[in-house]
Amino acid sequence: MRKLFLIALLITSFNSFAQSDSTKWLRAFPITDYIVDLNDTIKLVQLEMPEGIVLKEKQLALLRGTYGAVKSDTAEKGYGRCNLIKGQFYYFTIGNNKSGAAIKAGDLLYTFMDKSNIFFGQIPKLASHFIQLQTVYEEPMYDRYLIFNGWTAEKEKALIDSMVVDIKFTGNYFLENDASMDKLATSGTFKGQKTLSVMANCKAQYVKDFLDYVIARPRLYAGSKWKISEVFATWVAEGAPMVVRE
Repeated sequence: MRKLFLIALLITSFNSFAQSDSTKWLRAFPITDYIVDLNDTIKLVQLEMPEGIVLKEKQLALLRGTYGAVKSDTAEKGYGRCNLIKGQFYYFTIGNNKSGAAIKAGDLLYTFMDKSNIFFGQIPKLASHFIQLQTVYEEPMYDRYLIFNGWTAEKEKALIDSMVVDIKFTGNYFLENDASMDKLATSGTFKGQKTLSVMANCKAQYVKDFLDYVIARPRLYAGSKWKISEVFATWVAEGAPMVVRE
């Protein structure tokens, strides 16, 4: 009976987190390659957290895979609690993996974290899924851990402006050096336009629309690093799907 109650509690908690506690955010953190079989159904997984980020013993967590080749890679791989803390290492027991997929390093543990007094704009929402956007030179555009300390609306605007610059630079570079990479958008907002031309004339609103799409459908991107110019180009070429607002 106690086991059934715990399972029900876990499922209810993760299905209703947004409505149940307005003082928490759901954030994802990647597990290390320390994965131990405790028995046939329970595994012990490890998080290594940077200084200043603290989890609590018995903290709930849900494990999900990250995208590799097919959508099923992102399946839920079980849930459990933090049962051991050693310095910056946190150990979670995870059971009920019904996905058929093995747990692996880089899978994401989603857990509730206390809200911090920041501007919770588009970029922290990306970081909540441990999504890292990079420049064309593979430089990180923000820190997925530290962004939750001191992020402001001004910083967000400056970063989106930097994304626009990076996308424009990349679009112009390939227009001048390898225009064969250009693709025609056959649907959506940019229908009839070439991808590189859209990039070369990128506007902040285009980037915001793209980020809204990623936030609404994070599974493909969660836990991975992406060049903003490349994923933006793919989004444009595939019809620039938008979030429908009521």
